[in-house]
Amino acid sequence: MARRIYLFLLVCFCASHALAADTLYQGGDSLNSSNTLVSKNKIFILGFVRIGSVESSASYLGIWYYNETSHPFWLANRDKPIADNSGVLALDGSGNMKLTYSGGDLVDFYSSPSSTTNLTAVLEDSGNFVLRDKNSGGQQDLWRSFDDPTDTFLPGMKLGINHTSGQTWSLMSWLSDVVPTPAGPFTFEWDPKGKELVIKRRDVIYWTSGHLTNSTFENIDRNTGFLSVSNADEDYIMFTVSSNQFTPQYPRNFSRWQMKYDGNIVDDFTKQAYGATSCKGNNADAGCEKWSGPACRSSMNSFEMRRGSFDNTVFSMDNNSSLSISDCMDICWKNCSCSGVTTTGNSDNNTGCTFFYGNLTPDPNGSADQYYVIVGQVSSGKRYWLLIILAPVGFVSMMGLAGVLWYLRRRRHREKYLNELLTLDSTNDTPELENDGNKGHNLKVYSAATIMAATNSFSADNKLGQGGFGPVYKVV
Repeated sequence: MARRIYLFLLVCFCASHALAADTLYQGGDSLNSSNTLVSKNKIFILGFVRIGSVESSASYLGIWYYNETSHPFWLANRDKPIADNSGVLALDGSGNMKLTYSGGDLVDFYSSPSSTTNLTAVLEDSGNFVLRDKNSGGQQDLWRSFDDPTDTFLPGMKLGINHTSGQTWSLMSWLSDVVPTPAGPFTFEWDPKGKELVIKRRDVIYWTSGHLTNSTFENIDRNTGFLSVSNADEDYIMFTVSSNQFTPQYPRNFSRWQMKYDGNIVDDFTKQAYGATSCKGNNADAGCEKWSGPACRSSMNSFEMRRGSFDNTVFSMDNNSSLSISDCMDICWKNCSCSGVTTTGNSDNNTGCTFFYGNLTPDPNGSADQYYVIVGQVSSGKRYWLLIILAPVGFVSMMGLAGVLWYLRRRRHREKYLNELLTLDSTNDTPELENDGNKGHNLKVYSAATIMAATNSFSADNKLGQGGFGPVYKVV
């Protein structure tokens, strides 16, 4: 009886030790859906986790923060989900580390070129999962999860390129909030030539951090310094954290950057977000790049999230499972008739698009559905009627202005000559009346004083008669 109790306690101890272990040893250790690796200070966990909607969840080998499985920051098989719980991570006696499942080999992390017997795979407190060779007293790293990042940037990770091996380090967003496939629309990269961080959407620059100066970026509000390395072998950037922050009491007191499926880069420590939220179409501030699109999109247009309902119930759907919400917004932006899209996809995995046409009536109570709406736009029908109305109005206005200018010019000349006639005493008083008062147009010009003298101040004795143009006087 005592022996049985002893064996039971030993099994329980071994099981608890296995759950708390941070290392896989070569030649027998394995990881399946019923156990995990835990880093030394219980900061990170490596294990199998299910991701997706209830209808389409799948199993992935991932690393996440202790007791937080909502969004693993690293996934080994993000493009090869396992439909059941048959996944196994093992380090075999030949020195090969593989992820297998009931259908065969899934991911081959490392294959030893020669037989070796002293390999270990360790989950570190940094979040890095490392395959290490301890032969000959050394500790050579053969493979590191940090060299294959998914959508999260941690202290100690690199963004950039290894010129010798061709290895690149960049982040790629999930396709949606529940689909971690690497077919996401956004990437987060380091541009060694421009010395700046870049978000791209489908290979088109979407947002830039600005040039790196004194360990900070123009468009990033962050005090922690960045380290940029450039040499013949590598070009990369990273940020670091003090070692005393890795403690059980404060296991997450350091920054991580996560690339969201909507294009935002979120600093988990400062809660600052860069990219998608600030980039709305035609703005070029805060690092944003203007979106390409047709001439119907002006500088007044932008995407805004609004609650309400569309007056026009006409809409169209695209159930393509490879389309994210950002792809839907891009398609709508390039379609002059499109007014907005839903904030989620059409399927359980939040993929696919629904496009709306017409005007959105806002909901004052804020309880209606949410949409990404293009604001500041004029529909093509309205543009047509505005053109019909404004064209003739503009023509009439121009003709009226021309008439007013002609009238004012005639009036100014008439007043000028009348003033001359009223003030001159003879036909030769001014240069304008030289050459016998002709002025070059065969018209004899007399001053008012001359006419008054000749008619005796328009005396009745000098009046000869009255006609349609007025009285006629005799000149003496």
